[in-house]
Amino acid sequence: MKHFLPLAAFLSAATLNAQYGTFDKAAVAKAKSTSTVVLRDAGDTPFNRELMNAVKADWRFTANPDFVPITDLVTAPMDPGKTYLVKLRKTDKEKHTATFLALVQGWKMKKGEMLNVEDNAVTNVPPAQELASILIDAALMDNGGGAMLGVYVKSLQDFLKQVEAGKITDKTTADRLYASRNRLVKDMELWVAKDQLDKSLPDVAAIKETYTHDVKVMDYAQLMAAVRNSQPGVALADVVITGDYKTKWCFRRVFNASTGELMYLRDEAALFDKKMGFIADDFRILEQSR
Repeated sequence: MKHFLPLAAFLSAATLNAQYGTFDKAAVAKAKSTSTVVLRDAGDTPFNRELMNAVKADWRFTANPDFVPITDLVTAPMDPGKTYLVKLRKTDKEKHTATFLALVQGWKMKKGEMLNVEDNAVTNVPPAQELASILIDAALMDNGGGAMLGVYVKSLQDFLKQVEAGKITDKTTADRLYASRNRLVKDMELWVAKDQLDKSLPDVAAIKETYTHDVKVMDYAQLMAAVRNSQPGVALADVVITGDYKTKWCFRRVFNASTGELMYLRDEAALFDKKMGFIADDFRILEQSR
């Protein structure tokens, strides 16, 4: 099974911030016949409730998923006949740390091999076992942003669908597919939360200097309402910021609120609190997309 991209490259590349995983269509086809274990946080958390709702409503990749605490991984080995929907946390050599929601293929663990679970995330899953992963803001999932898990769950499955269909076969085809969806944003209402805009874009008027299509700026709670409704015709902005001081990085994405399809992605350094959200250049790219 091939790995899409190591974390170090992922965190420094400008077009691969949102989603990655295997390019092996046979691995995806095989995974569809497994049973999926959804690993929830230890204890009762908003993340647990939102993830359970998302999986029950929209998980179609495998049948009859089971929900167990992530702490079970400490005492029970991975099962090669199962897949696992789990939070992963990774840190690269440059000290960039990020959390992902991932579908992982189980494997036969070696004698003495154990999984490290820290703060409800696994830190040592072999990259070759990742079928699909998507960057998340773990803290936000427990503080008003958990509805985005519904979008993320659908987006993971869209990635797997594209790999199985042969439309994503490598990094280049993945980039090309997501870029081809940029133009579709202009046919939808683009919804952006105020907190997702860099300070260089204070309001809709500033956005309209670059982007001439439908865009609404609203409170984050209103944005989450669109997510819960899976509202058709709406494109949702999404921002994840990782690190601090010398490692701060801003990841900007747009998803189809109804289907979860990733329609735009870009990332770059956000040092000195600059580029802390969508900037004019993002709207220029969307405006000029063909």
